[in-house]
Amino acid sequence: MSREAPEFTPREAVERWIDRQRLDKASMTVKGYSGRLKHFVDWSEEEGVESMEELTAWDIESYETARRSHDLATITLRNELLTFRQFLEYFASIGVVDDDLPEKVDLPNVRKSEQTDDTFLGEEHARSLLEAYRNGETSFDRGHAFLELAWYTGARMGAIRGLNLSDVDLEGGHVHLRHEPDKDTPLKNTVDGERVVGISENVCDALRKYVRESRIDSTDEYGDRPLFTTAHGRISRNAMRTTSYYATVPCRFGDCPHDKNRETCEFFSVNQASKCPSSRSPHQIRSGSITWQLNRDLRADVVSERVNASVDVIEDHYDQASPLHEFQQRREQHLNKLRFDEDDQNE
Repeated sequence: MSREAPEFTPREAVERWIDRQRLDKASMTVKGYSGRLKHFVDWSEEEGVESMEELTAWDIESYETARRSHDLATITLRNELLTFRQFLEYFASIGVVDDDLPEKVDLPNVRKSEQTDDTFLGEEHARSLLEAYRNGETSFDRGHAFLELAWYTGARMGAIRGLNLSDVDLEGGHVHLRHEPDKDTPLKNTVDGERVVGISENVCDALRKYVRESRIDSTDEYGDRPLFTTAHGRISRNAMRTTSYYATVPCRFGDCPHDKNRETCEFFSVNQASKCPSSRSPHQIRSGSITWQLNRDLRADVVSERVNASVDVIEDHYDQASPLHEFQQRREQHLNKLRFDEDDQNE
């Protein structure tokens, strides 16, 4: 005997769907879903929509119009509506809404230029920073260790934050990135994101110096010994971001490009470095690293395994090769085909 699907208010439906996502999605991903669908819940309650069964194609269009009126970036609106469509697809699959309702969600087209963040840590900026740290021209052990590791591996901030001392093999030259959500150290792609990534001797040297001279010897609430610590245990996400910004201010290796004096600049401090136009976040370091790895002629599938991102995502969102590099690649590949050889002339 078949049973009809129960009625859900929009708020109850969102809560049910979000709970299902927690089964196999990272906590930050689920948090993003929840934030996007909150707008639908608020709109539904303002419009008096009391049951998911009431939803019509006109309601979908009205909700989209309401969201578009907020002048959101196209990519932001697309992400919101894509999550909304996925949410509706689940409820269509269990018979709560009409099967064709998810198709009524109209996703806006996004130009490729809008899909990428062109602000990333460039290769020359990274090289100059790392040389300044390695040569002792500037000093910030935690920032140096983080920058070396983030640049060489292209790992996400959360993955680096989750490292314990036991995950770092300085003799073997590798780090083991693990998914441990029960210890507040999840990976974005959960267990599929677990991997061992090789690190260079320069990275090992920076980590040795940081652990030996600057790391605060503390454990977290689960008894683990994190690689990056504060007096309270494992470094927080916010503290790791501020570390990234403070480690990448350009006056660490040369003159300020913004005509400021390092000695008096209000941005040259841990708490203010994020306001410097040329400092970079962990995600911007990751973007620059992936681009650098591709520019070093590592195959996209190799980079994909190292940084735990699909080849399609890498090519669409991270491969930001300069016009000069793209020209050099074309030149190497095709120049010989466009040359008159002596043998051709003698025929």
